[in-house]
Amino acid sequence: MKTRILFNVLLAALVSIFISSCNKSPKAKEEVLNNAKQDVVVANDDLNEATSDSIVEFNKYKTSIQTKLAENEKVISDLKASINNKDRKTQTLYYKQLENLQLKNTELKLKIENYKQGPTQKWELFKVDFNNELDKLGKSISNTASNNMKN
Repeated sequence: MKTRILFNVLLAALVSIFISSCNKSPKAKEEVLNNAKQDVVVANDDLNEATSDSIVEFNKYKTSIQTKLAENEKVISDLKASINNKDRKTQTLYYKQLENLQLKNTELKLKIENYKQGPTQKWELFKVDFNNELDKLGKSISNTASNNMKN
């Protein structure tokens, strides 16, 4: 007897679940569709905003880098002007070093000018790599300048 009552209760529960799940009206489906469309619109707006933010960030970074590279160029030019009062052998050595530094500075200028934006991960990797190269160049310029002052 208990099994029969339990079976009837279980059967009634399954039937009620089945009926309630199949009772999706067209209005409910339309509402779900409208919500999905709204989510797509919001996602597209977020994507457009993120893209424009990324472009603005890149342009700010590019401007600051171009300023640093112009400063490097000026320092190299000043160093070239200051080596004229050294002996011939020292002048040749420093001139070659300064030419190499100027070449590296020009390469970095071209690298930032020719960079095409891609995925965020690629941009972050480029930025880290570029900052490392710029720091190395700055240290090389400082070392060459201090060596030039010593001799």
